[in-house]
Amino acid sequence: MAPASLLEAARTQSPESYLYTTLASSHLGETSAIVISSLISFGRSTTKQIASRTNLSVKQVKTAVVSLVQLNCVFFWTEGKEVYYTFDDRGVQRLLFAGDIVTRIRVAYGDESAQIIQNVLENGSLNVKEYLSTFSEEAKYETSDRLLKLYNDGWLHRLQPYNYYPLEDVWNMLFQETLKNTPRTATTSEIKRVAEAKAKTKVKLNDYLSRGTDPKDVFTVEAGMQKFNPLVTITFNLARYEKYLRTRALVDLANLRFGLLTSKVYEACCSLVEQNSPDLHQTFLQISGLINDPEEERLYISSIENGLIDSKRTVFNLRDVPRALSENVDLRNSILTQNFLKPPKRVHMNGSAERTKKIKLEDGTAQTVEVEDEEEDDGDYVADNSTAKSLSLISEHVRLLTSSGTPFLMEVSPGSYTIPYMQLHKLVKQHHLSTLVKTTLGTNALRVLRCIIQMKLVDEKAISNSVLLKEKTVKNELYKLTNMNLLEIQEVPRSADRAALKTFYLFRHKPVLAYRSISDALVYDMAQVLTNVARFKLDNKILLDKCDREDVKGHEEELLLESELKTLRQVQQRELGNVGRLNRVMWLYVVFGVL
Repeated sequence: MAPASLLEAARTQSPESYLYTTLASSHLGETSAIVISSLISFGRSTTKQIASRTNLSVKQVKTAVVSLVQLNCVFFWTEGKEVYYTFDDRGVQRLLFAGDIVTRIRVAYGDESAQIIQNVLENGSLNVKEYLSTFSEEAKYETSDRLLKLYNDGWLHRLQPYNYYPLEDVWNMLFQETLKNTPRTATTSEIKRVAEAKAKTKVKLNDYLSRGTDPKDVFTVEAGMQKFNPLVTITFNLARYEKYLRTRALVDLANLRFGLLTSKVYEACCSLVEQNSPDLHQTFLQISGLINDPEEERLYISSIENGLIDSKRTVFNLRDVPRALSENVDLRNSILTQNFLKPPKRVHMNGSAERTKKIKLEDGTAQTVEVEDEEEDDGDYVADNSTAKSLSLISEHVRLLTSSGTPFLMEVSPGSYTIPYMQLHKLVKQHHLSTLVKTTLGTNALRVLRCIIQMKLVDEKAISNSVLLKEKTVKNELYKLTNMNLLEIQEVPRSADRAALKTFYLFRHKPVLAYRSISDALVYDMAQVLTNVARFKLDNKILLDKCDREDVKGHEEELLLESELKTLRQVQQRELGNVGRLNRVMWLYVVFGVL
């Protein structure tokens, strides 16, 4: 494959191929992009096969493959004397989200920790001993503490040899080994034997993937202090970043439904269980053919979530929320309930509450008498507006989150709550889909789509009667929705000859297919934005190379012509505009393609 035809071939193959090839070309170079394009097109290949398909030399392919394996963009698997390579899209996704990852770490942990994560992303992995040797003795202890903090919070994990292997090849190896050791008997059918082998292989695979993650294998204790084992190599944990993206999506939706302060309380609740929350990409779902039935997939994901709740890993107590709240959050007077609407008691000069009341006598005069304190009622918590993070105020915000139509929190026991991630995933996608349809196609299209979702399978006439729109308007909206791949059409003939005049059509909406279509469109749009940036940079390559010279940096206004300065500003403005557009599209891709 010639470099000139690389972009066009990747663009026409698939949106993912277009995006990943464009990213690899801008970050890793043309040769790596050609290798990735070949692996996406042909699948598992050896270096000789890649070289013959791309018109590259074997030496060029091997050099590119070494870099791609180091950056976790390519898997390898050895069978006999042959080494096969497989593309890993998770590695390229690290490059795609690298800027946002570093920004998140900088906000949460500081600039030094963000520098560590940036070094890990640039090199693919870091050996702890070698990395700490680059620092002075004073900075070495501080860097080691930051590494421990990032590792304990899940942002880093230990790099194991199996991280370089394709999961399907590992599964096939363990399955064939288990099946060979499962004897055939006259009383056991082959189907039952294979099912038993699959069940045993699942246990073996979990043990295989958890190997080397025990704290005894990762840490050592010196002088009472926990330190990394010098032989440990660490890499970035993309699954942890995806959990953060899910939290961000849920908090944004809570902000839209309940307001800013309630969303801040919800953000604190999510942060308490974010690290232990279920992964967005489960191991067994990544193995083709293992779980095919959608109902079985739903039950599998539900069992994982219920298991985390039963083990209390995703359950938090209400009293833990105040310490997780941001320092600048003030909840006073943020919510109105019967507890908080009670008038305050009058106070004496000495600070004690008055225990008297006036009663009217028979002669019409008033007399003041002392009364005993009455017990408070109407609520589990005493009203307290005196502190910014009062537990009673937090409990009222939590009550809002648990009592909505689709609860953002679920109470598992008095004072203990969990987050129903599985239900909220659907809610987030439905909300963004409705917003996209409303803003791009109009309110009539949204009314028609909601009608079809509610009625499952319906014809034009029934839609027109339900949404109270003319049939011509409904036809136009159905055409728009079908053109956007949000609807499916089912032809229903009324005669044996399937005459067109006697045929009518039914419409249905399948969320999974609609979300996949939107995700593909967003992936293509991201690739198009990156291509535009690369194109106008290439058009101004001479000027940009001149600005990168050491003698020109910092003295552009003195050494560049007025026309060159104007062109440079235009290039920078176009790049900023495209980066902003890329971030907006990327967030929609997170909602429809990652969650």
